[in-house]
Amino acid sequence: MKLKKTELLELFCSSIDNSFSLFKAAKELALSTSENKKFPSLGLAELALEELGKSFSCLAIYSKVDLTDDWSIFWKEWRNHDLKAHRAFFYEFYCVTRLEIDFKDKILNFPTNRQRFSKEKEVSFYVDIDKGNRKIHKPEFEISNEECLRRIVSLVGLYNSAFHVKKWMTECVDEITKHAISDFAYIKLTTEMYQQDVLGVLEQMKNTDKKYNEGLEMIKELFVAELNKK
Repeated sequence: MKLKKTELLELFCSSIDNSFSLFKAAKELALSTSENKKFPSLGLAELALEELGKSFSCLAIYSKVDLTDDWSIFWKEWRNHDLKAHRAFFYEFYCVTRLEIDFKDKILNFPTNRQRFSKEKEVSFYVDIDKGNRKIHKPEFEISNEECLRRIVSLVGLYNSAFHVKKWMTECVDEITKHAISDFAYIKLTTEMYQQDVLGVLEQMKNTDKKYNEGLEMIKELFVAELNKK
């Protein structure tokens, strides 16, 4: 199935909106007064992470819609839960804001305390049994409140970036400017880029088109503004 630009933009925006709705539900549950019923909030937050990653996939291919004939990779990635969760963190390449909670008495590895992001979802929603030691896994006993809060807080900085990008993609009139914003996401998806490379990549992307360079400058201004706060 080949997507149209209008469909891709709607999927991009709707994925961010749905992600934020899931985030708010997770936050409300995690901050509730009940001490023993917070464990599903980890799974909801993980779903929010996946939806945010889906939006980044849409963003990256937006400028390539007319050049893409084979959409099999896009749809394969669309169904890959772990890839989508990892991809959500790519929004940090537009804005470096990251919030974390330091729990002195808990070891919570970044980016996840489980083997895979999708494992967060499984262990927070499902009862299971270990075929090796026959231990029965019960979410309400094995998911800590700290683990739930850590995942929820980790999403805050990503939304700060995603909402900026969404505003650009919906309010920019010129398509060329949107293409610059999309091209930057595509480069992150297809090359080994680190945050220290961002300014150099933006400089290399510049061309003779004023509208295109305006898009790059918007990314640079946001990235540098948040970088200077650190």
